[in-house]
Amino acid sequence: MNISIRVLNRKDAEQFQRLRLHGLQAAPEAFGSSYEEEADLDMAEIRCRLDALPNAVFGAFAEGELIGVAGFAANSKTKQKHKGLLWGVYVDERWRGHQLGKRLTLAVIDYARNHVDTLHATVMAANITARTLYLSLGFEVFGVEKDALRIDGKSYTDELLRLDLR
Repeated sequence: MNISIRVLNRKDAEQFQRLRLHGLQAAPEAFGSSYEEEADLDMAEIRCRLDALPNAVFGAFAEGELIGVAGFAANSKTKQKHKGLLWGVYVDERWRGHQLGKRLTLAVIDYARNHVDTLHATVMAANITARTLYLSLGFEVFGVEKDALRIDGKSYTDELLRLDLR
């Protein structure tokens, strides 16, 4: 099966929102946002977010279906414009094991090289698969945030990651 990866645009908004909401429900501990916070977002706002350059969301497609995503956000503050953020990496459960998380993350890294010197990411410390992937791509842990997320009374620890792109 041919799987393609490309930057999403406003025409992909509905598929993006559907997959994003699925991910927020399926793995709430993997995201800083919640399903409840994003379920009622207006489609016009999502289209604007997908068009907000130099930010970008990459999507993996199989036969026209969006099956994975990873985002890049540039920092807009004058003193922090050299830093960007890898966010929202998610691959539909049916498509895991095809290296899509790696391919999407590499697409973000390649894109980020043209915009920032440093790429940051956050990973739940217990998510060994994601943590191993990021470390294998050169990210380094520079901090730990205990009780970073709390879902239904359970606390989750995050690791703060950094990749030097220079």
